[in-house]
Amino acid sequence: MRSRTATLLGLLVLTASALEANAQGPEPHRWWHSEEVRTELDLTDEQSTSLDRIYQQTLPKQRESMRRLNSEEMTLSQLIGDMDVQEIDVTRQIDRVEAARSELSKTRILMVFRMYRVLSAAQRETLDEWRARENDDHRPNSNRRGRRR
Repeated sequence: MRSRTATLLGLLVLTASALEANAQGPEPHRWWHSEEVRTELDLTDEQSTSLDRIYQQTLPKQRESMRRLNSEEMTLSQLIGDMDVQEIDVTRQIDRVEAARSELSKTRILMVFRMYRVLSAAQRETLDEWRARENDDHRPNSNRRGRRR
């Protein structure tokens, strides 16, 4: 169970990063398109197509949720800067920000859950191992030498 949770969280991190990058500009890294990952996981064309379909179907809602979150956060920042605002107004805006953040998170998690179901148990385990290596490769050199943060 712990391994499944770790794999699901790994998929969430990878996919969330891809979605955020896509919402902010250049093309994200879609791990299921990588020849290295496809080979390592032995992904079929059908699986890759299914993963891409899930991702593409989720993108519009992800983008809208991200826009809403950014807008609500901007409004909150403006309210906080206004010394004449009532605390209740800030509290209500915080609720709006957190609702938008929750909506974005829920959409991401459901997308990853759907992707997770496309992969076999062995593929999920291999993907988790690949993700761990990728994370190690992107850490600053000082962390790879065993230095404490």
